[in-house]
Amino acid sequence: MIETLKCPECSAPLEYPLAGGMTMRCPYCNNTVLLPGNSSGIGKRNPASGADAVELAAVVKLLRAGNKLGAIRLYRQTFSVDLATAKTAVERYDGQANADPIAAPLTTFALPDAAKSAAYAVKVGCGAALGILLLVGLILAFVFYSVRRQLTSVNSRVFTPPPMLMTPPAPRVITRPAPPAAPGFAHMVLEFGTEGIGAGGFKDARSIATDGLGHFYVGEYSDGRVQAFDAEGKFLSAWSIGVGTSLLNLAADRHGTVYAVTPSHLYRFEGATGKPLGEFESIRDGEVESFSDVFAALDGDLYAIGGDHQIVDIGPDGHIKRMINAQEKVGESVSFNRILVLGTGEIFAMDRGKGIFKFAPDGRYINRFGGGRSGAAGHLFSPRAFAADGKGRIYVTESGAAVQVFDQDGAYIDSFGGREAAFGLAITDQNEIYACFRNRCSVRKFVLDKR
Repeated sequence: MIETLKCPECSAPLEYPLAGGMTMRCPYCNNTVLLPGNSSGIGKRNPASGADAVELAAVVKLLRAGNKLGAIRLYRQTFSVDLATAKTAVERYDGQANADPIAAPLTTFALPDAAKSAAYAVKVGCGAALGILLLVGLILAFVFYSVRRQLTSVNSRVFTPPPMLMTPPAPRVITRPAPPAAPGFAHMVLEFGTEGIGAGGFKDARSIATDGLGHFYVGEYSDGRVQAFDAEGKFLSAWSIGVGTSLLNLAADRHGTVYAVTPSHLYRFEGATGKPLGEFESIRDGEVESFSDVFAALDGDLYAIGGDHQIVDIGPDGHIKRMINAQEKVGESVSFNRILVLGTGEIFAMDRGKGIFKFAPDGRYINRFGGGRSGAAGHLFSPRAFAADGKGRIYVTESGAAVQVFDQDGAYIDSFGGREAAFGLAITDQNEIYACFRNRCSVRKFVLDKR
């Protein structure tokens, strides 16, 4: 008689003869299934095989030794069943354990023909499905390969097919090298200096001047100390115009003579050694003329800002040649603190509140530029120093941009040097630009990118 039960592991239907053995294997999940309701005994025995037969033999061996509890415990551990199921199975074995001393434990029955057929059908079906999938994959691979060859023949650009048929290709990103950056007006090539009072050390550097011998000089505002350097920033010497003396500005001529302006005084020194060469105490109309800035022109004259903000022209002999009443020329009140003169004789004077004023060589007022305090390019919010290069361009330092550049007529050209404030400025015959940055205790050298 044939009975049916479900496998407790995979729920597959299992057919078994009622008069058969106690266990069988599920053909779908290979689980060992205990056969219920077999009251007719063990039935026909076959030779034991596999790991389960060996483990059941150990259970029977314990029964033969009279250790029923040990057999139940081993059965539970081996087949992971509850106590009642293990006890029922072992009691069934107990009645036959000594019938045949050489017999293995209960043998599993061969699967019924229907179960075998079902298992075989499942295996065949899985094999067929796997074969179909492989065939479809080969066809898709061939299609992709053909399409790729056709695209390659039309366009030489590399095309990577998508990894899956249903996945749309990612957008192709084409990277191109960025165009080269436009050159700036000038760039820094050297920076040197440190905070201190030793060689190359600065604490309050606000003025700088260059001579025609390849040297430049940096002056400290608060203690009157002057240091000399070569064109590459190598320290040469140091000297003082007087301890506790405020140094307003420095100038140098082409022969290495340095001029230092203090409140109401103008001194002359040998640049290399600091040897004093005298003081300008010019007298005009019975009054001692005081000075607030000085510039050494190419013709050998000195131009200074004198009392009442007049422009003073001093000859090489130290005597005043002429004075230009700037306020009268301009037609309004001005307060000049810096002056420079081009090789062609044009005079430029700085008013920190109103901008740069330009005068002809004969003293005639021409125009002004850079005023306004708007913060836009070409407007000077708080100018500090200025200098001119060999082409007559005017370079102005201020707090908004380190250096702004104008042409001779005051048209804005460009700026460079970042946003830090440069307090002093000087330009060599080779158009090399030196600026002292008081707040950084350093000097920077710039060279032009735009000629």
